[in-house]
Amino acid sequence: MATPQRKVPTTSPYARPLYKWLDRLAPIGLALFMLTVFVDYSWWMVQSPARMMSWRGLIFFAIWIPTTLFYVIMAVKDIVQNWNSRWEFAGPKKRNPLADTIGVQKADSQREFFRSVTGKRYDLTQRPFFRWLFHRRWYQFAAQLPNVIIFNIVIIAGLIGVVNPNRNFATVITWYVWFGVLFVLMIGVGRAWCLICPFSAQAEWVQRLGLFGKGKKLLTLGLKWPQKYSTLLISVFFFLGLTWAEEFYNIAGPGKPAFTSMLVAGIIIWDLFYALTFERRSFCHYGCPLNGVIGVVSAVAPFEGFRAKDRSLCKTCTTKECMKGSERSYGCGWYEYPGSMSSNFYCGLTGECFKGCPYENIGLAVHAPLKEAYQPRKKRFDVAIAVTLMMGALFFEVINATPQYAAFDTWLSQTTRWDVVAKLLDGQVSAYPNPLDYMGIILLWPLFGWGVARLGSLLSRGHIAARELLTRYAYGWIPLFGLGILARQLPKVLTNGPTIAQVISDPFGFGWNMLGTAHLHLYARNFAPGWILYVQLGLVVVGGAASMFVTQKITQLDFHGRPGARAINWLMQGVIVLQMGLLLALYFYIALVDPGHPLSPPF
Repeated sequence: MATPQRKVPTTSPYARPLYKWLDRLAPIGLALFMLTVFVDYSWWMVQSPARMMSWRGLIFFAIWIPTTLFYVIMAVKDIVQNWNSRWEFAGPKKRNPLADTIGVQKADSQREFFRSVTGKRYDLTQRPFFRWLFHRRWYQFAAQLPNVIIFNIVIIAGLIGVVNPNRNFATVITWYVWFGVLFVLMIGVGRAWCLICPFSAQAEWVQRLGLFGKGKKLLTLGLKWPQKYSTLLISVFFFLGLTWAEEFYNIAGPGKPAFTSMLVAGIIIWDLFYALTFERRSFCHYGCPLNGVIGVVSAVAPFEGFRAKDRSLCKTCTTKECMKGSERSYGCGWYEYPGSMSSNFYCGLTGECFKGCPYENIGLAVHAPLKEAYQPRKKRFDVAIAVTLMMGALFFEVINATPQYAAFDTWLSQTTRWDVVAKLLDGQVSAYPNPLDYMGIILLWPLFGWGVARLGSLLSRGHIAARELLTRYAYGWIPLFGLGILARQLPKVLTNGPTIAQVISDPFGFGWNMLGTAHLHLYARNFAPGWILYVQLGLVVVGGAASMFVTQKITQLDFHGRPGARAINWLMQGVIVLQMGLLLALYFYIALVDPGHPLSPPF
């Protein structure tokens, strides 16, 4: 880790009495909140002696006590160091004079790469409160803690709670609430989930041996991720594999709560392995099954992510604390350099670069939606392939709700004898989904995208390569994919989400009434209005219109004046309209032929 060029003094421009005491008391409040939850759940378990003396009580306390003790010990250590203003920001350094000469020249030479698009943007760090907040070491810890508690309860509830998925906290919070909120966060804020993710949080706390403090030693081998495997497609194939397993075992049906528990625990253990083996957040960057989905859909969001305000100043900075870290920051866990960022794809919003920059040259701006999809000059081929694969996954999720698919899948499983293998794996009869038709449907979309790109290359008379066309125009599919997959999750959230009011009072189905809401008569589909279908269709139309807008912008920025650009633009717009029309037809057809299906409203 690099060290700053000066010692951080005990006083700071942010050391006003109110801010200073808020900085000290906020972590204490978070620790007390953690202890309160621990005591409250423990008390309710003790009040159920039959449960406490059984294997359920043993599992509960075997997970609950060690994790809470670890968190409390680490919190006390960090609170003591934070009390002494150990990580206080001393104020921005004086601007390097070379930034106005050499820095400007270097920045100008890369102006085309960092092209700017007209439009208003507002930098949140212009406000003193946000600057103060992003400088706090406990900023991310405060965002992570509630989710860590929630998903630890999910693990316990899935293992010891009732089997009924509509009465178990694990299945209700995960599949009725979280999975819908996840896509809203992607579209609205970008990688907001990465900021509050409970999986990476716990692995990172073990790696850093602290909850929010900046330690000197890390518990990790610190290996670098192999450069030849630095591709987004790894996480995308993890996502596709996990999606198949979720469908096969009916985890998100929701099925057995124990499956949800094992899924969440498995991701945390998987993340912990990465944290103890590789440096920084290698799991988030290369191993997380959601990385590709979140990164792609984040292009719709109006948040830029943390990046440099003045690139000319970055060009003359020799210490690069934003990347390498300092005495008060770890450096970017995502290996991103704010001075060269041109999109929000890999910004996890952790703010480590903001804390590390000695010039306060890092901002977090808000602008018009969709800019991150068409603005970057550099577009990646692996991202384009990832978009087509995920679009294929979206269509599979919709097609599999049709009766025709169910009949075909059953026939294929019997013909290939997959049903025999499926019985050995789970004992289920249907063997749904057959891996062949699952991957077959998904792979149709990359092939379709490549075919369209080849046709576009012909329209340009060979002047534009098919690879370039696919790489750039696949970004135009992103809004349709993002809003289309939100539409896919909407019915389950709206029809079953209200049952959360019951399970937060009785998370394990033991007859508790912690918040007085356990006996509310809220059942699945009580809140399923007939207009859900029309909201779905509306989301698809908005996504399609946004994709057409992004496609038009890509043509203007990347292909203006090039041979065949106008014809290619009409071709790519037609592809968007075709996919939008297919989604609209499928959603409407499912609602007509199978009103009881989770994808459709109860007509």
